[in-house]
Amino acid sequence: MPKPKYSLSQQPRFPVVTIDTDGPISEEQIAGLLARSPGATVCVRSARGHANRGGYFFSVWKQDETAYLLETIEGTPAATFSLSGLVRFINHASGRRFDAEMLDYCQNVINFRGD
Repeated sequence: MPKPKYSLSQQPRFPVVTIDTDGPISEEQIAGLLARSPGATVCVRSARGHANRGGYFFSVWKQDETAYLLETIEGTPAATFSLSGLVRFINHASGRRFDAEMLDYCQNVINFRGD
């Protein structure tokens, strides 16, 4: 049997920061998180539920004032976005706000990654 690429016992590279919301997240929220630390593993989950409920995880790193790197949980670079693009991606991928351009991006870029 093949060995998985990633063990869940491994911790994400960046501290986990949880955002509990049923609505879209904002650029201000992400910018605020990354002002305190250059990187974060953002967990977006529903506003209510069990304290140990899951969510959508996004490992992000602020490269500079205009570039935000999205990484896989293993730390492999997946995409680079502007702040607004990153927020649009997170909102779309977590089901907070549908975005037709991000759907196209996911279908034609993210889903075809070979890692």
